Amino acid sequence: MDEADMFWSRVKQLIKKRNTTQARVAEACGFHLETFHGWIYKGVFPTVLGAYYIARVLGVSVEYLMAGKNKHEEEIESQLKNIRALLDKASSGLDELI
Repeated sequence: MDEADMFWSRVKQLIKKRNTTQARVAEACGFHLETFHGWIYKGVFPTVLGAYYIARVLGVSVEYLMAGKNKHEEEIESQLKNIRALLDKASSGLDELI
Protein backbone atom coordinates (compact mmCIF):
# COMPACT_ATOMS: atom_id res chain seq x y z
CA MET A 1 0.00 0.00 0.00
CA ASP A 2 1.51 3.34 -1.01
CA GLU A 3 1.39 6.59 0.95
CA ALA A 4 -1.71 7.95 -0.78
CA ASP A 5 -3.58 4.71 -0.10
CA MET A 6 -2.56 4.93 3.56
CA PHE A 7 -3.77 8.54 3.66
CA TRP A 8 -7.19 7.53 2.36
CA SER A 9 -7.31 4.49 4.60
CA ARG A 10 -6.88 6.79 7.61
CA VAL A 11 -9.54 9.14 6.26
CA LYS A 12 -11.99 6.25 5.82
CA GLN A 13 -11.26 4.93 9.32
CA LEU A 14 -11.90 8.37 10.80
CA ILE A 15 -15.12 8.77 8.82
CA LYS A 16 -16.34 5.46 10.19
CA LYS A 17 -15.15 6.25 13.74
CA ARG A 18 -17.00 9.57 13.66
CA ASN A 19 -20.13 7.90 12.32
CA THR A 20 -20.31 10.16 9.29
CA THR A 21 -20.11 9.69 5.53
CA GLN A 22 -17.79 10.63 2.72
CA ALA A 23 -20.56 12.84 1.36
CA ARG A 24 -20.80 14.80 4.62
CA VAL A 25 -17.04 15.21 4.86
CA ALA A 26 -16.81 16.34 1.24
CA GLU A 27 -19.63 18.84 1.80
CA ALA A 28 -18.07 20.17 5.02
CA CYS A 29 -14.78 20.64 3.15
CA GLY A 30 -16.47 22.41 0.25
CA PHE A 31 -15.59 19.67 -2.26
CA HIS A 32 -17.80 18.14 -4.90
CA LEU A 33 -18.48 14.55 -3.87
CA GLU A 34 -17.23 13.36 -7.28
CA THR A 35 -13.89 15.09 -6.67
CA PHE A 36 -13.57 13.52 -3.23
CA HIS A 37 -14.48 10.06 -4.53
CA GLY A 38 -12.09 10.53 -7.46
CA TRP A 39 -9.16 11.19 -5.15
CA ILE A 40 -10.00 8.11 -3.11
CA TYR A 41 -10.66 5.85 -6.11
CA LYS A 42 -7.54 6.95 -7.99
CA GLY A 43 -5.43 6.81 -4.82
CA VAL A 44 -4.07 10.32 -5.27
CA PHE A 45 -3.44 12.95 -2.65
CA PRO A 46 -5.75 15.93 -2.47
CA THR A 47 -4.30 19.40 -2.76
CA VAL A 48 -2.46 20.72 0.28
CA LEU A 49 -5.44 22.91 1.10
CA GLY A 50 -7.75 19.94 0.53
CA ALA A 51 -5.76 17.81 2.97
CA TYR A 52 -5.96 20.65 5.50
CA TYR A 53 -9.76 20.87 5.16
CA ILE A 54 -10.17 17.10 5.47
CA ALA A 55 -7.99 17.00 8.57
CA ARG A 56 -9.83 19.94 10.12
CA VAL A 57 -13.26 18.40 9.48
CA LEU A 58 -12.14 15.04 10.91
CA GLY A 59 -10.49 16.67 13.93
CA VAL A 60 -6.93 15.52 13.29
CA SER A 61 -3.73 17.01 11.90
CA VAL A 62 -2.56 16.70 8.31
CA GLU A 63 0.50 15.03 9.81
CA TYR A 64 -1.74 12.31 11.23
CA LEU A 65 -3.41 11.72 7.86
CA MET A 66 -0.01 11.57 6.15
CA ALA A 67 2.02 9.58 8.67
CA GLY A 68 -0.42 8.03 11.11
CA LYS A 69 0.99 9.86 14.11
CA ASN A 70 0.79 13.32 15.49
CA LYS A 71 3.86 15.06 16.82
CA HIS A 72 1.84 15.70 19.97
CA GLU A 73 1.22 11.96 20.38
CA GLU A 74 4.95 11.29 20.37
CA GLU A 75 5.51 14.00 22.98
CA ILE A 76 2.72 12.61 25.15
CA GLU A 77 4.11 9.07 24.86
CA SER A 78 7.52 10.35 25.98
CA GLN A 79 5.99 12.20 28.92
CA LEU A 80 3.99 9.12 29.94
CA LYS A 81 7.16 7.04 29.85
CA ASN A 82 8.86 9.54 32.18
CA ILE A 83 5.86 9.59 34.52
CA ARG A 84 5.79 5.79 34.68
CA ALA A 85 9.49 5.74 35.54
CA LEU A 86 8.94 8.28 38.32
CA LEU A 87 5.99 6.28 39.68
CA ASP A 88 8.05 3.09 39.67
CA LYS A 89 10.83 4.89 41.54
CA ALA A 90 8.36 6.32 44.08
CA SER A 91 6.73 2.92 44.54
CA SER A 92 10.12 1.30 45.20
CA GLY A 93 10.92 4.01 47.74
CA LEU A 94 7.62 3.42 49.53
CA ASP A 95 8.21 -0.34 49.59
CA GLU A 96 11.54 0.26 51.33
CA LEU A 97 9.86 2.44 53.96
CA ILE A 98 7.23 -0.16 54.75
